[in-house]
Amino acid sequence: MAGSTRQRNVRGQGALLREEILAAAVRVVDSSQTANEVSLRSIAREAGISTMSLYAHFDSREDVLAAVAELCWGQVQQDIAEQAQAGKTPRERLLLGCRAYVAYAQRFPLRYVLMVKVDEITPSARQALQVVTRGLLAAGGMDPDSEPDADAQRVAAALSVALHGVAMLHRTDTPHLWLSGFSSCEIIQSMVDAAILHLEKAASAPRA
Repeated sequence: MAGSTRQRNVRGQGALLREEILAAAVRVVDSSQTANEVSLRSIAREAGISTMSLYAHFDSREDVLAAVAELCWGQVQQDIAEQAQAGKTPRERLLLGCRAYVAYAQRFPLRYVLMVKVDEITPSARQALQVVTRGLLAAGGMDPDSEPDADAQRVAAALSVALHGVAMLHRTDTPHLWLSGFSSCEIIQSMVDAAILHLEKAASAPRA
C-alpha cells in the first residue's frame, strides 16, 4: 500500500489536511487485520506526507485511532438513519436500524474494534446509542423525544449490549455455534421484539 506524494495545502487549509490524514488512516485500518498493524508511518505513507507532518494535527497514534473511531460512529449514525427510513412502522424502523448497526460492524471489522475499544463513551458513540434508545421508545408506543426513564434506559442498554454481541460474532472462529442455524437477521428480530415487549411491560406495570 503506497500513497502518492500529495501537494502541499495552501495556507488556511489545515483542516483539509486533517481530513485527508483521517481518510488515509481509515484506508490503512481497512487493509489491516489487527490494530497493531496500523502505524503512524503507514498512515503517513498512505496520505503522501511525512510522519512528522502528522504531529501538526495529532499528538500520537492513539489520537489518530480515536479520531477514526469517532468518525466511524458518525458513519454508523448515518447508516442507521438511512436504512431506518425504509421502515413503515416504528418497529420496522428500529429493526432496520439495528441491522444497519450490525452490518457496519461486519463490513468493517477492525473499524468496529476501534470504535468499542474506548475507556469512556465518546460524543458520537453516545449519539448513536441514543438513536437506538429513541427508536425503541417509538416502537414501544412512547414519545421518542421524551427523557427515557430508568426502565427504558435499562432495556435500551440491554438491546445495545445484545447488538454488540451479534456484531462481534464474526470475530469468533465459530459464529454458527452461537447462531444455532439461524441468520443474524433472525436473531436481531427476536432481540428487537423482546426489547419492545419488555419496554411495554415495564410501562404498564403499576408504580409503587
